[in-house]
Amino acid sequence: MATPHKYPTGRADFESIINEGFLYVDKTERMYEMIGDRKFVFFSRPRRFGKSLLVNTLCAYFEGKKELFKGLKISEYEKDWIQYPVIKLDMSAVKDETIEDMPISIGKQLEKYEKRYSIPIDEKLSNGVRFTQLIETAKAQTGRNVVVLIDEYDAPLNAHLYDGQLKSVKQILQNVYQQLKVLEKDERFVFITGISKFSQVSIFSTINNLEKLSMWDQFSDICGITHEELHRYFKDDIEVLAEKHNCTYEEMTEQLVYQYDCYHFSKNSPAMFNPTSILNAFAEGELNNHWFGTATSSYIIDHLKRHNADIKRLVPKMLFADDFDVSPEDYDSLWPILYQAGYLTIKGYDDEGKTYMLDYPNNEVRVGMMQNMMSYYFPRNISSGKVSMKQFYFALKSGQIDEAMTYLKDFLSEIPNILNNKEEKHFQTILYVLFTWLGFYTEVEVNTAVGRTDVVIKNAKNIFVIELKVDGTAEDALAQINSKNYAIPYKYDGREIIKIGANISSNNNVRTIENWVTFR
Repeated sequence: MATPHKYPTGRADFESIINEGFLYVDKTERMYEMIGDRKFVFFSRPRRFGKSLLVNTLCAYFEGKKELFKGLKISEYEKDWIQYPVIKLDMSAVKDETIEDMPISIGKQLEKYEKRYSIPIDEKLSNGVRFTQLIETAKAQTGRNVVVLIDEYDAPLNAHLYDGQLKSVKQILQNVYQQLKVLEKDERFVFITGISKFSQVSIFSTINNLEKLSMWDQFSDICGITHEELHRYFKDDIEVLAEKHNCTYEEMTEQLVYQYDCYHFSKNSPAMFNPTSILNAFAEGELNNHWFGTATSSYIIDHLKRHNADIKRLVPKMLFADDFDVSPEDYDSLWPILYQAGYLTIKGYDDEGKTYMLDYPNNEVRVGMMQNMMSYYFPRNISSGKVSMKQFYFALKSGQIDEAMTYLKDFLSEIPNILNNKEEKHFQTILYVLFTWLGFYTEVEVNTAVGRTDVVIKNAKNIFVIELKVDGTAEDALAQINSKNYAIPYKYDGREIIKIGANISSNNNVRTIENWVTFR
């Protein structure tokens, strides 16, 4: 089935997107508002959220490429189209270099502009000196102040966050970044993007008039796709996808919302879709986990491990506004960094308490997080076991409880040392990661009037109330569900309630679910 548009999946070059007829969601009006009379702007968003496309659009605008913006909103406002000298640095190209090669890689990016302005290339000079010389020469030759665009400024910092080389990386970058304040009189506009804020980096400590627009309501939709944009630009695409999956336009919209929607970047932000996820879903015709498929932020997983984070208690979480403005170096700060990286997002704001509530943005991120955490909880390769868990999913979904529990028992028995920790809480965590990864809505230690239910999982038809006993009996577990009325809160939900009591054996010859009993 032919797709209605050419999708710019994996592309961030504004000029080629326009010239080659790819679909472009017009953000130029908001971009024009952002530029205004500002000098220094910092703007953060999670990876694959359109930051690089924004940088390249800014580049084309400041280079005066009027023809590229024909029909876009900015053409209604801009009349002069002044051509400024533009210097664009992409620090994502530097992040995988060694400490020794990092200055060389930055120097190669400067060299392109040195050639443009006929500056003799002297690799013996520091990059800071070369950067200064470049800006001053560009202004002198063109008669106009210089625009500096720095994309993914923090990529090298994040790449070396935990390997002991962060201090050296900082010094390499400071050598370049600190020139921006010194050369303020020669600059028209400086735009810096990244994921996170790092403390003690001169780009923040010396530019005292840096405007951080990341959490401004006005610019909350400058990257990403709003609901209105989804229906305006992708109406035909939704119809094609709905036809392929044999559902209505409205039903497909609901599926897209569940899978990809609900990023919020300020207290009054509209709900935003990650563009990478949406574009790939339409291009492939499948609602897969596209954002997590592009790359894994390994430093985030390392951060969770270093904090010994309880994945069951990660969300929801309340933060004050000041809590967001932290660096990944602050080891005491877990949630703001997950927010900056896109693993959590704003789901609510309490004006009286001036607090933000964080939670997973959508199903894609929630499932992807569990996918990544499985390697932490199950250190051995479990590729074959994943097949068993998919079989568990379909059996449970169809109400075949005994078959499903057999698959779960077999999966756990294949994992060595899974029950070295004999506490029920440990096993709760294991089940939480597994069930959430499978796509079930999962809660653990659910508070009730007279106790806490071990595990509750929900699908479209059923609610499963599960109680666990380590070295006890399945009958005692089921009796506890009944005696403490764990299922009462779901009585009027409308879905069938299925109670499951399970015994977990720590015996070396078993070390998995030994038996279970169910009651419908």
